[in-house]
Order: sequence, then structure tokens, then C-alpha cells
Amino acid sequence: MTMREKRQVIIASMLTLGSVLCAAPASAAIWCSGKLAGVYINSSGDVIINGSWRNDWTRICNLNEATPGTVTCSLWASFATTAWQNNRSVRLMYGEPSSCNEIPNYNGAPIPAYVMLEGQS
Repeated sequence: MTMREKRQVIIASMLTLGSVLCAAPASAAIWCSGKLAGVYINSSGDVIINGSWRNDWTRICNLNEATPGTVTCSLWASFATTAWQNNRSVRLMYGEPSSCNEIPNYNGAPIPAYVMLEGQS
């Protein structure tokens, strides 16, 4: 195979891959924000919150697991506790559920991409 033929194969492959990637559905992120009715950490290390957008308990992370990491999970627990104690809002970003009220409860909840402590209102 000549160099020109190799380039043509590579270009054709890239064009095919590009059209496949463009045709793939994009997953939309959702942002859930509001006040917390409670926060707790169980003996397994799960950090669980009760957000106004769901009105049920959902796990945001586990202090002993690699994802999102023990330091990150500790900080998220701190944000949640601060929000609950000071009646402040939090904002979480998810990529999986289609709406905030469809997030599964307790350990069925996906791990958010981030947890943000919002400014005082």
C-alpha cells in the first residue's frame, strides 16, 4: 500500500468515526439546587442528604471509596453540613437522570459531578 493510499484510508476512517460521533446522542447534564432538610453519614461512610429538589434521602458519595475520592467526599460532606446548619443552598450536577426528582434514593443515586455551596441569599 502506497503512502497516498494509507492517507486515504486514514482520512476515510476519520470521516466515518466523525459521523458516528456526531450521530450519537449527547447526554445532558442537570443541576439540582435547593436547601437541605438533613445530612447524615452512616457507619459504612455514605454521605446522605435530603435535598428540597428530591424530598428524599440520596447518597452523594462514600468516604471510603475511590470515586470521587476521600478528600473530595469529605469536602462535600462539609459543604452539605454547612448548608444545612446555615440554611444555605447547594447545587449538584448530574449527568445520568433526566430530572432532579427522578434521582434514585439512598445508595441508588448516582454520584454527582460536583457539589457547590451557593452564596447566601
